[in-house]
Amino acid sequence: MPRCLHIHDAGFQCVSEAVDTTELCDDHQKVVPFELLAETGWQKIIFRFVALILLIMFLVPIVYTLRNLFVGPPPRAQEAG
Repeated sequence: MPRCLHIHDAGFQCVSEAVDTTELCDDHQKVVPFELLAETGWQKIIFRFVALILLIMFLVPIVYTLRNLFVGPPPRAQEAG
């Protein structure tokens, strides 16, 4: 089996045998369990509200840009003379 790829602070390589998938030994591989945060009802409401505000912020300029491109500028009012 190949040696562990971990290099110590002193500069020498670990002498333990490596696990095939990580190329590190059991002592040097860090397995951190992934835990999902529990979402509360308020978090969902806040995230959806922020998403709605961001959607509106990005859609309003697009609507005005498309309106100016395809409809054109509004006609000028006739001046009374």
